[in-house]
Amino acid sequence: MAWRTYTPDGRTLEIEYTDGMWVADCEGGRGVGVTAAEAILRALSGEATPIGMSLAVLATWIGELGSRLEREREEGERSEGSE
Repeated sequence: MAWRTYTPDGRTLEIEYTDGMWVADCEGGRGVGVTAAEAILRALSGEATPIGMSLAVLATWIGELGSRLEREREEGERSEGSE
């Protein structure tokens, strides 16, 4: 499964779940992790904090996005299994 969204400062963020791992790409940054949030954090690592956003707010956004993507993946797998 793959998703495309935008960071709070407007950069394109692509996230994919494949072979049991999450992979995130954000305009040259790439992150891999066992959770979506971990992959996103690594893809954004080293990037400036978006204007007007603290690191704590950014961390909350990453956590919420990661959780949502993991739920969507699980729901997709359940619906595929019921067909």
